[in-house]
Amino acid sequence: MRDFKDIAYIRDNDKGHMLDIYLPDAAEIGTAQSTTQIPLIIYVHGGAWRADDKSTVAYIGPGLLEATDGRVAVALVNYRLSTRNPDSVRHPDHLNDVRAAVEFLITNQEYPGSELIDKNNVFLVGHSAGAHLAMMTVLDNCEQQKKWLGSIKGVFGIGGIYDIPALLEQYPSYSDFVGMAFSQEQYAAASPLTIASRGCSNKISEHMRFMVVNSTKDELIDPRQSVLFVQQLVQAGYGNVNMTVCDLGDHYGELERKEFWQMVCHFVFSSY
Repeated sequence: MRDFKDIAYIRDNDKGHMLDIYLPDAAEIGTAQSTTQIPLIIYVHGGAWRADDKSTVAYIGPGLLEATDGRVAVALVNYRLSTRNPDSVRHPDHLNDVRAAVEFLITNQEYPGSELIDKNNVFLVGHSAGAHLAMMTVLDNCEQQKKWLGSIKGVFGIGGIYDIPALLEQYPSYSDFVGMAFSQEQYAAASPLTIASRGCSNKISEHMRFMVVNSTKDELIDPRQSVLFVQQLVQAGYGNVNMTVCDLGDHYGELERKEFWQMVCHFVFSSY
C-alpha cells in the first residue's frame, strides 16, 4: 500500500481542505506501467459536523484496500468543522467542501495516482454526519454537480443522519451540536430525506445506487433514520436502493469491523 497525506483540494493551507489517498502496492505511481484503472472510494468522516478528521479514521484506507485485495483507490477527505465561534463555518459550508473534494478527485489529473483511477467509477461512503454529507452531495442539486455527478456510481451511508428534525425529536440533547452547524430554518431543507421527497432526478436514477446500513447496536443513531430515508428514496422513484440493519457493534466500532469493509467491497464491485 502507498499513501499520500495532506493533499490540498483547495489551495488555502486550511487543514479542512485536505485529503489523503491510499493506493495498492501494485500501482506504479507516475508511470504508464499500470494498464488497469481502479475504482475510487471517497470516504467522508463523521463527528457531528464539529469533530474528528481523516486522521481519526486512517484505518479505513488500509481496511478497504485489504477487503478489496487492492482493487480500489481510497480517498479520505477533510471538511471544515463548526465551532461555537459565531464566525464558524455553518451549513452549507461543510457540504460545499465535500463537493469541492469530489470535483478535485474526479476532474484533476495531477494528484498522486490520478492516472490509475477510473474516473467513471467513483463511490461515496460516509458515516454519521459524513453519511448525511455524502447523500446531500448527490441529492441536493447544484450547478457544480454537472462536472462530476455522472462519474458517481453509488453512495453508501452507515449510521447516517438523514432527517434532522426527526433526529432532534428523538434526541433533544443533540440540538447543542446540530445548532452549531445549522440554523433552525435549515433543519428540514438540509436533510437528505427532505431532498429525496422532492422526487427522483432522472440524471441520478439512470446510474446511481444507494446502500444504507445501520447497526442494531448503534447507541447514537436509531435505525429509523435509515428505514424512513430508504422508504422515501423508493417512494420518490429511485430504482436501486438497498438497506441492511444488522449487528455491527456500536456507532464508532462499526467502522473497524471487517463486515463493514466487506459490505463496501461488495457494493463497489457489484456495480460492474
